Amino acid sequence: MVPPSIRRITGALVFQLDTPLTLLLLLSLTIFSAILVIPLASLLAKPATGISMDVVRGLLEYPYVAWPPLGEWVISVDRGDHKLVILRFKDMGIIPNTLIIAFSVTVLATLIGVLVAYVSARYEFPGRALLRILSLVPLLYTPFVNAFVAYKIFGDNGILYNAMIWFNLGYALEITYIAGVILAQTMMFWPIVYLNTLAALLQVDPSLEEQAENMGARGFRLFRSVTLPLSLPGVAAGAGLVFIFSMEDLAAPIAFKVDRVVSREIVRAIVGSRDIEALSVEVVILAGLLLVSALLWFIAVKQYVSLRQYAMIVRGGRWKPRVTRPGLPMYIVIYLAVFPLVVFSMLPQLGVLVYAFSGSWLGVLPSGFTLDHFRELLRDPNVISGLRNSVIYSTIAITLIVVISTTIAYVVSRVRVIGVGVLDLLATSPLAIPGLSIALGLVILYSIGPFKGSFLDPFSNPAVLIALAYSVRKGPFTTRAVYAGLQQVHQALEEAGMNMGASRSRVLFTIVLPLIGLNVMAGAIVSFVYCMTEVSTSIVLGALNPAQAPITYVIYEYVTAGYGGGAFIHLAAAIVTLIMVLQVIAITISNYILKFRYAFLGV
Repeated sequence: MVPPSIRRITGALVFQLDTPLTLLLLLSLTIFSAILVIPLASLLAKPATGISMDVVRGLLEYPYVAWPPLGEWVISVDRGDHKLVILRFKDMGIIPNTLIIAFSVTVLATLIGVLVAYVSARYEFPGRALLRILSLVPLLYTPFVNAFVAYKIFGDNGILYNAMIWFNLGYALEITYIAGVILAQTMMFWPIVYLNTLAALLQVDPSLEEQAENMGARGFRLFRSVTLPLSLPGVAAGAGLVFIFSMEDLAAPIAFKVDRVVSREIVRAIVGSRDIEALSVEVVILAGLLLVSALLWFIAVKQYVSLRQYAMIVRGGRWKPRVTRPGLPMYIVIYLAVFPLVVFSMLPQLGVLVYAFSGSWLGVLPSGFTLDHFRELLRDPNVISGLRNSVIYSTIAITLIVVISTTIAYVVSRVRVIGVGVLDLLATSPLAIPGLSIALGLVILYSIGPFKGSFLDPFSNPAVLIALAYSVRKGPFTTRAVYAGLQQVHQALEEAGMNMGASRSRVLFTIVLPLIGLNVMAGAIVSFVYCMTEVSTSIVLGALNPAQAPITYVIYEYVTAGYGGGAFIHLAAAIVTLIMVLQVIAITISNYILKFRYAFLGV
């Protein structure tokens, strides 16, 4: 018996849409339920069947929690002609380590992102456009290799250490272990806060800041009391994403040899597993904690923002953001602090190119220029197989993404039915959900019961789940692009078509889609690139059947002593370089040809 409320909502949807669009919406909801909602519910429910007091006590002991903490915060070694200082931080166990790293990275990334965004949005100075471009370079996704470059710079006997010895400073610095993870992740993720904050600052009504100045607010007081509070939604959105990305990051912990974090523990347990029973209840609980921590942080940030009003009175038309010439102190900050900081954050991406084109890089400086790494990739059957699989999965995912994103965005923007807002939340929520939790939920759900041994069983055929997972995880990029386009199409055009006898579906395909075609294309291009570079789901599901694994799993195998028994960083860098080229092409098309600014980030 269908509840009356469901019948009313379904009837209203059919009335406001039509049968074909309603069926497409039901298809979208089915995919989200099968790939997101039910697997996550299975992940949270799974521990209930195996949890016990012994398991709970075990989670409060090492390696999950270490009290007192193990190791040293800082190690100082006297080497005669100089003193070596090793910044590393103590090992507090898997769960505290993960939370401490995520919180520290979020705070540091927020401080840097807000600073760079404020300078970029509020000051006019030579090199301003260059600063904005350089600030995007750290967001070029370079799976795993950029973290190894960071270790090469700051880690044991790294470039920083040797540079300080060369300058004969009397002491040298190495940043390793947890401290190195925090540094590497901060360098990777602060531009997320920067972009969200920049977008928020550009929307601040300049008259509010002018009124505050008339009342005596200047400098930092103006920023603290007016500008920052008004841009807080953007800052909070960026900080929330950084916290989530930090918790599920694998690259920095692998590069800096940090085993005791949740992401590494989950992947280590899954790689090589042959059935769901091989996974301990502790690992499933860790994935659940990862999911719950991310959701709680996301809800807390959203709730904090929602408690305040950010509405601004607009007199009409579009305003011009406040831009001033900096004084001498600010010029010093811009050129001696902000610019060096941004260039410093680009070093991992630049180091990827060095690894890809150098013959070897064992010491401080690389030696030899070569294209042999790229030639070797073309002869490696694992790389060819991984690339082929990634293209197939991404193409299938993009087909579904275009259908699902267009349907959901259209329904959310045009239909007035109770509960439609949940669709928007459902479509964008994958951005706030760790991919490792989704992947483990899929493994748990589809490897038991009627699915065991079927075409959906991830232990025998992960390909289907990988493609479907891509369509859900990377769909928000296209959904936002399509929704932005629909906001610019007046509903009167659709009403005119329907008054002429056209159905809602015909209006969508013959009037609306031609008008927002560039938005759909921009979102699809971005989603395709992010499908090709997806890591968490690719590694977890790809490890269950390497023959069907995508290219990011091949990169993971290279950097963790994979094929051939060696850590082939140069070959991994060559693959990542090709991925970087693909991203640059996508960014160019989305941001310049299609005039779709910042579409590639989806944040």
